[in-house]
Amino acid sequence: SNSRSGMLGITEISAQNSSPIGHSMDQFVRSGATALSFLTCGALENFCAPTEADIPENASLVRRMTSVVGSPHYVAPEIISQSDDPRTRNALNHGYDGSKADVWSAGVILYAMLFHSLPFGANLLRCPRYQSYRKWYDEVRMMGGRRSTAHGAMTPITNADEREFLGPHWFFPNSTSKESRDLIVAMLNPLAEDRLSIAMVLNHPWVAQAKR
Repeated sequence: SNSRSGMLGITEISAQNSSPIGHSMDQFVRSGATALSFLTCGALENFCAPTEADIPENASLVRRMTSVVGSPHYVAPEIISQSDDPRTRNALNHGYDGSKADVWSAGVILYAMLFHSLPFGANLLRCPRYQSYRKWYDEVRMMGGRRSTAHGAMTPITNADEREFLGPHWFFPNSTSKESRDLIVAMLNPLAEDRLSIAMVLNHPWVAQAKR
């Protein structure tokens, strides 16, 4: 489907570049049946791959970002909390994993592509819908649910998974497939360390169908 192909393109772009996506839907336009193109010069600048001269010899494979960038609806909670909460402001010195922030942004875009609405408000940490979602996620984590951590190879989705661990009942339309719910919930994990990696998104069964 177009959404699968679009998500495949988004995650592959993120995997190859060094700035957080902070995607906005107005940065994309559908080209033909499946391709997504960037519209703004700012987006093109963000996704220029670094040259070898730009990469220090001791560079870490994990991108640690310190700047707070991106469109509000698409910025990951760990970025907002660092700039919004005086108690954690010093954490900016440590930074955050830019690739995990990209996965959150891509998850917001996937939700918007599938359901023609955004999952949360622009002021994420003060959004009642996000607060309810975060509460649900905390309960799932306590139960050791399917998406309490970032699993590698995924097991088949059971009826128990569908009832308890594939998102709160109000978060998705009733007709949403199990696989797409599983992917979105995993990408929109409020805890970055438990969120799927880009590689895991690309290998998820829902996305993998676009490669066939």
